Amino acid sequence: MITGKTKVIGIFGSPIEHTLSPVIHNEAFRVLKIDYCYVPFYVKKENLREAVQAIRALSLKGVNVTVPHKERVVEYLDELSEEVLKIGAANTILNSEGILKGFNTDVKGFITSIKEEGVEIAGRKVLLIGAGGAARAVAYGVLKEAGKVYIFNRTIEKAKEIEKQFNDIGEIRALPELSERVTRDMEIVINATSLGMKRDDPYPIGPYLLNSSHIYYDVVYPQTPLMKEVKKKGCKVIGGLGMLVWQAVYAFEIWTGVRPSAEIFMKILNKVLTNSKKFATKHT
Repeated sequence: MITGKTKVIGIFGSPIEHTLSPVIHNEAFRVLKIDYCYVPFYVKKENLREAVQAIRALSLKGVNVTVPHKERVVEYLDELSEEVLKIGAANTILNSEGILKGFNTDVKGFITSIKEEGVEIAGRKVLLIGAGGAARAVAYGVLKEAGKVYIFNRTIEKAKEIEKQFNDIGEIRALPELSERVTRDMEIVINATSLGMKRDDPYPIGPYLLNSSHIYYDVVYPQTPLMKEVKKKGCKVIGGLGMLVWQAVYAFEIWTGVRPSAEIFMKILNKVLTNSKKFATKHT
């Protein structure tokens, strides 16, 4: 039951209809008996400044930030974590008595989720696709673990920006193109773009460039057409559900001071996705 004492958490994004975060957090609040609620907010790019100001005005306890706002939101915050200072992107904001503090739980979320699948990044050749906020978080995490990463983006200039930004952490190299010569030497391929969220999206990487020796990690959830296709080729495929769960766990802890078990969030997600499939089948 929502009362005047209930603390409000939100999520800013555009689009926002696809997000599962409200379902995850609200169910976790209920299970853990914490008097919070989580609300999605559709925020256009041109309204981001006002939306951030509203966190204070409405006394929101905090928000998550998703595409396309993770990078631009940083300029409107009062304090930034070490990861945000380096990455230039925030996905979690805490309102601490009017002071807005920015965090990036995507970094720890990614690292925890891939290790949970039994994959160690250290000593591996890693190819990262993308140059947005999620890609920066993944690049930072990979460099911290492995010290080296290759990055490809359709706009090479953006990949080179990340190369310049992170070259003091480890060895990072922007690639002008993807080819079989490049990918055959890679061990882990990571899609950190949003491609795959929509049914008619193009593939972030041609499936012919991947084979059974590759580990394919995709930040998108649930399973995309490309994930299904490369799985048939024998690739070990890791989807974005684990990263979603773990970044949510760490954000939850920032807002409430309580760290829930990842199992709680995963059970909620699996239930939601199962019901969604049943609904889709029934109404197709």
